[in-house]
Amino acid sequence: MRRFLRAAGIAFLIAAVAAACNEVGTNPNTPVAIQLDAPASPSVLLGDTLRDSLGRAAPLHVTVFNFKNDSIAGIPVSFLAVDSTASVSVDPALGVVVGHKLVSNVLVVATAAGLQSIPDTIAVVDTPSVMIAEDSARDSVDFGFAGGLRDTVLTLRVRLLHLTDSVAVPRYAVRYTILHPAPYDNTDSTNVQLVKNGTVAQLVDTTDATGSTNLGLKLTPFTHPFNDSLVVQVSATAPGGLPAGSPVTYVRRINVH
Repeated sequence: MRRFLRAAGIAFLIAAVAAACNEVGTNPNTPVAIQLDAPASPSVLLGDTLRDSLGRAAPLHVTVFNFKNDSIAGIPVSFLAVDSTASVSVDPALGVVVGHKLVSNVLVVATAAGLQSIPDTIAVVDTPSVMIAEDSARDSVDFGFAGGLRDTVLTLRVRLLHLTDSVAVPRYAVRYTILHPAPYDNTDSTNVQLVKNGTVAQLVDTTDATGSTNLGLKLTPFTHPFNDSLVVQVSATAPGGLPAGSPVTYVRRINVH
């Protein structure tokens, strides 16, 4: 009799677990996955809150998914900085990040309904005081790709420094804007294209360990004929205004034939 009751109890438990699994699998309001969206900036300024490339306060953001991979609204989320040095604090409910000490990397995570996100990283850096152009402001170039010439990249680099000690400001967002011709489609690889490290088309770059960006105008044998000036403005924002020297304007008179 006891063996029968035990078997019946096990059967009931299996049925209950199966029912629970079935409920999770079919309830569109039940979270099954959580994603911590990439922070609006890879760094936060010392003594400031995390901001986007336009200087607007940007709390961490999470997306919660159901079994259909649809996002679910209204699920309570908690944020956390995995940081024993107290370099960064995160409001657990709002996701507002504040930098307290200079640090190269701090892990941040989010949890919801017993689920934990994949961590991301944030640095705490000094406020950029000055932007320096690392390439000539104006240049004229003539390209004919006959004879098997390879891809060419015309760098448009800037460097961010924190004064008065001229310390490089790494992992800081810098925005590039193509002013002329306008509008300009930088996603079209057959155009003269603004790219990162000679490959990926983008208009926002992040400074490296030396405080420098690495965007440039790419021309390839597949670039459409072009005979005009490209005017590119490079800027960074910081609380209290633009760093000295920002924006930097680059003008490249380009003839592709």
